[in-house]
Amino acid sequence: MTMDNTAELADPHRHLPTAREGSIVLADGRTLGHGRYGAADGPVVVVLDGPGSRGLGRAAARAAQELGVTLLVPDRPGFGASTPAPGRSIADVGEDLLALVRSLGITRFGILGQSGGTPYALALAVAGGDAVTGLAFAGIISPLGEPDALEDVRGPMRTMFQLSRRAPWLLRPLLGAVARKTLKDPEAAARAYAKDVPPADRAALEDPTLWAIHTVTSAEAVAAPAAFAREARLLARPWGVDPAAVTAPAALWVGALDPVHPPVMSRRMAARLGGAPVTVVSDAATFGLVSVYPDILRHATGRA
Repeated sequence: MTMDNTAELADPHRHLPTAREGSIVLADGRTLGHGRYGAADGPVVVVLDGPGSRGLGRAAARAAQELGVTLLVPDRPGFGASTPAPGRSIADVGEDLLALVRSLGITRFGILGQSGGTPYALALAVAGGDAVTGLAFAGIISPLGEPDALEDVRGPMRTMFQLSRRAPWLLRPLLGAVARKTLKDPEAAARAYAKDVPPADRAALEDPTLWAIHTVTSAEAVAAPAAFAREARLLARPWGVDPAAVTAPAALWVGALDPVHPPVMSRRMAARLGGAPVTVVSDAATFGLVSVYPDILRHATGRA
């Protein structure tokens, strides 16, 4: 299997891990959708990825299945089955996520965050308090409004981050254009993004499942430009969540060659989390972290 085998990937959805779909109705009548991956009945880890993305939950599903872990992957407001919520802050969404966990009868749970899911993972960790078994990150971002936030950030996402800080009104039309191009040919968009990935990521993407996740998730993330733009704007404002208030044990993993959430971001946030350990994975960006997913999930479940 290679990334050039387009016939094999004509229908990427058939390679995706199966999700057990569900939703709840929150107190104010909004819907919060979610999917469950991995083991059917095991320790729960809530997975929070970038805007509109179930990519991390899907990519970690195999490791979760092997470890007997259940991944709970919520759809944030305006994505998937979740109702838009224009007035909700990051901390408010953290409370929504806690309501989801409690509605499912879950009393103890871990958290895994990545990229744009970073502040929501922090918010849920603060709201969950002692119920959280562990807080893990696989590529974290800093609050984008801070002066040094874009240190070492490279590639197309740097432009997106800069716009979220300086000209947020341009985000929606830009994302609309990206969505039209991506949804017209998701496979071509996925290949364009992956052509310059480092060796560990290229090797990981030889797996048909990971390639399908990359292709499908990239399209899903931009399919709701208004919701994506709103999330980007929130990332550039003060998050309203204090990492020092997190009581669960935290640990961070990051690819040494990650251009979107470079190691400096993890080290900066680790200091705010009381000196949490940071593991830098050589030769990897994001997809290459698949090799350490078992370690990440063990930490999140308190089994490390």
